[in-house]
Amino acid sequence: MMCDVGLPCVYDPGQCTAPVTVKPRLFTIMLLHCWQREYDKRPYRKFQFRRLDFEERIGRRYHCIRDFRIIVNFLLRRSLLEVSIWSVVVSNWDAKLLQEFALSLIRVWKIELKLMQLPTEFFVMLRLNAAKMEVVELSLEGTPLSDQNVRMLREFLLVNKTLRTLNVSHCSLTQYNFALIADGVHKSGVRSLNASRLLGLKLSLDTEKMVSIIGSLLMQNHLVVLTLQHCEFTAQDMQPISEYLYRSKCALRELNLASNLIAADGTLFLMRGIAQGGSLELLDISCNSIGTHGGEWIAMYLSSCRMLQHLYLNYNDIGESGINLILLTIKKESKMKRLNLYGNSFDARSAMIVRRLLDAEVLFHEEIDISYTYDEALQDYRIVPWR
Repeated sequence: MMCDVGLPCVYDPGQCTAPVTVKPRLFTIMLLHCWQREYDKRPYRKFQFRRLDFEERIGRRYHCIRDFRIIVNFLLRRSLLEVSIWSVVVSNWDAKLLQEFALSLIRVWKIELKLMQLPTEFFVMLRLNAAKMEVVELSLEGTPLSDQNVRMLREFLLVNKTLRTLNVSHCSLTQYNFALIADGVHKSGVRSLNASRLLGLKLSLDTEKMVSIIGSLLMQNHLVVLTLQHCEFTAQDMQPISEYLYRSKCALRELNLASNLIAADGTLFLMRGIAQGGSLELLDISCNSIGTHGGEWIAMYLSSCRMLQHLYLNYNDIGESGINLILLTIKKESKMKRLNLYGNSFDARSAMIVRRLLDAEVLFHEEIDISYTYDEALQDYRIVPWR
């Protein structure tokens, strides 16, 4: 047996006193008020609660009924613009508490329920209050959605008139129930959709079916921002998206397809569509294995992409020649506000081109994620990351 000091008892081990247990702090509305002053500035209208921070501060595990009642009472007493709650289990055991939680969100503009466990009853109550809710941005990132939850969420989208941004990424959406979300988005006023990490259940994701739905959604909707990361999309899947980018009435301004499998051919479809349409302002195709050939396609069409201001190409296996071609297309006056290239291959010529761009102020350090330095061992310039 060991004592508190870490040494074995020399005398009577039975006389060793047990360590004094520290009584956890009482969780009250007043304590919650004090925490919000740390997160926000007056008038304290941005509420946030994270379960891990709570358990670390209080010194005990979170209770899904008793502690959640304190949170709901706080929300009911305050006039809030934003509510952000992470990693909380919401029980359907107390129906009145669940109803009060839904009522507390009616006047909130931004709702973030991340990594939550929400019962179907919550989405039913959300649907019942949809016409009265003033929410503009709703994020359910990392919160699993069952088929019933998806149906209720679709009905909420059909009734609510204020929602403009919807985030259902990593919500266990499948190729079967995603169509319901897409239908709700199409018939609503949503302008920004994040549906990253779609699943195929036991089968691999049917990307052809998914892109067909997305293509129809783009053609019939006015989405401005679309994010589809980790969806296993291939080069051929880019054709319906590029066809929409060709349109002169294309409303899309930001397209995020990071961590897919579009390769060089998919890059060609996208860049050709952007150059023809000329309306896209942000393109993120990081981690897509586009290779040097894909880099060459980007260099060929980049100067024709009149509105493109943010381009993210990190970790794409682009060789030195492809990177150099991309850098050489950037001329003064540059329209580029952000260019990310780190994670690809560079040589001494890449460093020299970056040096000329930065020294001539064609690009500024805050607009590119790489820089240059002189390496005495190599007796030449080389590329270094710039964060």
